[in-house]
Amino acid sequence: MKPSVILKPNAGRKLRNFYPWAFHDDIADIQGDPEPGAIVLVRDSSGAMIGQAFYNPGASIPIRMLTRGEERLDAGWFRRRLMEAAARRREIRETNAVRLVHGEADNLPGLIVDRYGEVLVVQIRNMGMERWRESIVEALRELFAPRGIYERSDVEAREDEGLEPRTGLLWGEAPDPVEVLEDGLVFETSVVRGQKTGFYLDQRDNRRRLRGWVRPGDQVLDVYGYIGPFALHAAAAGATAVVIDKDPWALGQVERNALRNGLADRVTVRLGDALEMMGALLAEGRRFDWVVLDPPAMVKRRVEWERGVRRRFVEMARLALGLLKDGGGLFFSSCAYWIRLEDLMEAVRLAASDVGCRLRVRDVTYQPLDHPWILQIPETLYLKTLIVEKQSANGSDFVRPRKADLPWG
Repeated sequence: MKPSVILKPNAGRKLRNFYPWAFHDDIADIQGDPEPGAIVLVRDSSGAMIGQAFYNPGASIPIRMLTRGEERLDAGWFRRRLMEAAARRREIRETNAVRLVHGEADNLPGLIVDRYGEVLVVQIRNMGMERWRESIVEALRELFAPRGIYERSDVEAREDEGLEPRTGLLWGEAPDPVEVLEDGLVFETSVVRGQKTGFYLDQRDNRRRLRGWVRPGDQVLDVYGYIGPFALHAAAAGATAVVIDKDPWALGQVERNALRNGLADRVTVRLGDALEMMGALLAEGRRFDWVVLDPPAMVKRRVEWERGVRRRFVEMARLALGLLKDGGGLFFSSCAYWIRLEDLMEAVRLAASDVGCRLRVRDVTYQPLDHPWILQIPETLYLKTLIVEKQSANGSDFVRPRKADLPWG
């Protein structure tokens, strides 16, 4: 018989409402002697069964829910969950790069699977999923017939679970570089050394927004640009773009990708710290029609926002608004759950006060369909983007509309 974890009353109610985690303070009793990574029965304070979960007493989140009820958990169960997750992505079009599995949001806690053409990249984040590694790889081979499966389990979450980082080939072969196809553009990247699993799949929709809004001749600044997807999408629409990043390899990829797509004359790069490079551009008198700010997470706990990250976000926004022409647009993203949309708005509002400009909110966006978020799991909503238009001090736009732009023109 499986060991059981008995929860306190409030924790039981929370899990019945589809929250996937229970913490140490939520546990009233443990019956049996479960090993780290084992599957346990989860019961409420009355002893009634809620479902089954991975259990790891050494982790900050000891209970990660798998099922509601006591269905059989075996290789076939994992295979069905993978099929269901893939089916949710059937609406994704015009790309060969998709997130197939997004952890708890796809009922597979601690598992990330990204597809780049014929290559799958797997990330395993907890002890429970680690014990099912071979079954997961076999199911991925059977369902998707990839050329290769590569592992990028090199995230901090594994340390909390008592696991070492793991990277390397799990099966087949993984070419380096791989090609990402997106809306007619080709991006070379690496699943071996690239950031995340090789590409920022979660910014796909925002890249499409920028490309749709850019006009020929616009000037675009892509800060924290990585291998240049925002910049190249803008260049494909007729803009010229500058990409800032501190990684020489990434900027080398920008130049190769620009050349590959016939856009080398429209894209330049700047190597260095984001704030320093933005300050240098400001001192040079450069101004842009669009600025994209997509910084790394920076915040792993809420307290870090108040201890200094908030000030950095205000400074980033201040420099970005200073670099924008009147009528220009700013995309400002945060990929950290602990930074709320309200925090992002406050940082930009404070920066606007310093710069002396009025901001019109053009849009607020979140992560795309292949990175789903669940209403009962706030932690699954991590990517927020505020898109604003800079107006002059008197509230007017620098760029006056043409008659053809007017709805009755």
